[in-house]
Amino acid sequence: MEKDMIVCGKNNVIDAFESKTISKVYISREKRKEYMDLIKGLNVPYVVVDKYYLDKLTGNATHQGIAISISPIEYIEVDELISINEAKETPMIIMLDEVQDVNNLGAILRVIDGFDGDGIIFKKKRNVQITAQVAKVSTGAVNHVDICRVTNLVDTINKLKKCGYWVACLDMNGETKVQNFDFKTKLVVVLGGEDKGITDNIKKHCDFTISIDMYGTVSSLNVATAAAILSYKRSVQVYGERS
Repeated sequence: MEKDMIVCGKNNVIDAFESKTISKVYISREKRKEYMDLIKGLNVPYVVVDKYYLDKLTGNATHQGIAISISPIEYIEVDELISINEAKETPMIIMLDEVQDVNNLGAILRVIDGFDGDGIIFKKKRNVQITAQVAKVSTGAVNHVDICRVTNLVDTINKLKKCGYWVACLDMNGETKVQNFDFKTKLVVVLGGEDKGITDNIKKHCDFTISIDMYGTVSSLNVATAAAILSYKRSVQVYGERS
């Protein structure tokens, strides 16, 4: 059984109160009055501790005097993710191919939530998993994105294709520039890991390759930054510019 996950920081905790099952709340003595008012009426177990206990509990993260333990993240199955998005004309699901950095995963979750993405898929092995640090970096987005873990990405791609999805991968040598790509379809976009990018086995199962133009000396982008550019371009095309 997976252990409870620790989430800290006032805004993250408030966000989790609205959508997660709380096992326990930890409040620092210095912040007791402020946070006791916050949890009043929520009927959750709490304990008042010293700052050093919170530092250790959160791995010295910026906890702002409060942390909570919550049940492990509620992952969903591929079939459920497909069902959730079945009625949508232009869903876009992000698939990660061996992303290893907790900050990148947290930032990608934030991007998906911020640009109305439709879920994320990654492997149970050889990919960073949801941790307290990921939740912290996501600034609460982890509570609002449909998250799916799978054993085999190729099998998952084939299943999604049978359900009408096209599969694209983001690659520095991609055939179609992101500004010219047609996002108005059921779409899965694969993002590669920090070191190797998209593995050859995954790439050969993709229908399209997308690239982002770069004009400077450095020829590649951080995976979370690339996800943000891609998601913004898609949102403008699908929803239009906001005035």
